[in-house]
Amino acid sequence: MMEELLIFAFSGLLGLGCFGAIGWVILSPETLNVDKIFSIIACLVLGMVFLGISAWMLFNTHLRTLWGPESAAASKPGAASPKKKEAVPQEAGKPAS
Repeated sequence: MMEELLIFAFSGLLGLGCFGAIGWVILSPETLNVDKIFSIIACLVLGMVFLGISAWMLFNTHLRTLWGPESAAASKPGAASPKKKEAVPQEAGKPAS
């Protein structure tokens, strides 16, 4: 879980840094040329990739349990979470015990 959290934070920071670099390239006082356009496109693609990795990790790994409604209910000390008892399928021919 800690590895996933670190990778999520690192890729999110890299993605936001790429979009910050786009702003820095656009706001620099130099004239617009091919190098600046290439830098903008490269930072845009890398930023989308890194933020896409962060979004994928948020929805498809164990990180989704950190922000789910179950974790919010479990964090309250007075709230008891109801646990469901799962039915165990019985094999044919064996009596229920």
